[in-house]
Amino acid sequence: MNIELTSDPVARGTSLLWLAFSCLAALASGCSDPSSSSDPGERAAIELTDANNYTTKSELAIPTVEVAADTDISICWGDLSSDLMCHGVEPAEHIDNVGMLRFLHLSEADVEARLTAGELSQSEVSGYLEYPTEDGETCTNLSNMSFLGTPIDLDQEFVEGEEHVYMLVFTTGTSPGVGARSMVFLEPTSDSSNHEVAAPNGCELLDFQADLKSAEPVRVPRTGPWPIDWRSLERDGGGNEVPFNQIDKLLLAFYEGRDVGYLEDNIFDIELMATSVWELPLDNDRKADLSDAKLRDGVSDDGSGEPGAAFEGFDAAAEGVWLLGLFCSKCQNPAPVLLSILQPE
Repeated sequence: MNIELTSDPVARGTSLLWLAFSCLAALASGCSDPSSSSDPGERAAIELTDANNYTTKSELAIPTVEVAADTDISICWGDLSSDLMCHGVEPAEHIDNVGMLRFLHLSEADVEARLTAGELSQSEVSGYLEYPTEDGETCTNLSNMSFLGTPIDLDQEFVEGEEHVYMLVFTTGTSPGVGARSMVFLEPTSDSSNHEVAAPNGCELLDFQADLKSAEPVRVPRTGPWPIDWRSLERDGGGNEVPFNQIDKLLLAFYEGRDVGYLEDNIFDIELMATSVWELPLDNDRKADLSDAKLRDGVSDDGSGEPGAAFEGFDAAAEGVWLLGLFCSKCQNPAPVLLSILQPE
């Protein structure tokens, strides 16, 4: 989950809100007729629209830990074993940064809802602190956290009161907004004598459902070229506006011996479990040709070609499922903008 942050502390805090979703989402597609254009040497583009896009439902349930207010606390992640996508975590190796967001005039339920929808505004974030981990450590103190090296005054910055909500984020990578693995709310209160908080397993926090079966497959010719465009797409799988200028990757994948239901059940692993994957970097594009996609290194199990080889066609020897995806690595919500089942014919 990647987000490009600004130097503005409020903007940086807001950008972190990619978190909730290392969830890869569902798919959809629409039946587009790859008919020929008026020029017999060209083929009309395969148009992707909202009817072609997947839909998703997600719910985030972040636990709350009461801790003593106006004093230092110990923060540990040594027992963290899974991330938000239910992938395994080695705490000493994978957790590179601990961040804390402070939200203004929001309840915990509000924060969860906004994180899920990717709709948290800058004005609702009143502070951000972080601690880059060192030498495989699995614990630190709140007092070690800072903003760009500036230490915090716990008596002023970590206080009891309903007007603020505090959330810890445990990430892989030291860039804010990248690689969220787990998160937990902190509730400072004078009634608590607790000075310790542990990172919860991420797999227990996110309920994500992808609907791939409700969308019509996109019809594509078995032989190229395969020009496609998504200029008519209006919503991503979560129902949000499409970030056209930020879509930076096209993915084409084949799953031998699988069906759409299997992809739905394993939506977090659609890139990991593919038999073959072809990728195409995008730069402010709204169209592409699948012929330009290159085979990813270390993925192909079916003799599709050498790594880096261009995509040559849909004539797979075995039965399976073809999937097309559009991704935005720097968006607030990192779920695929589009996932569609392809129907070669």
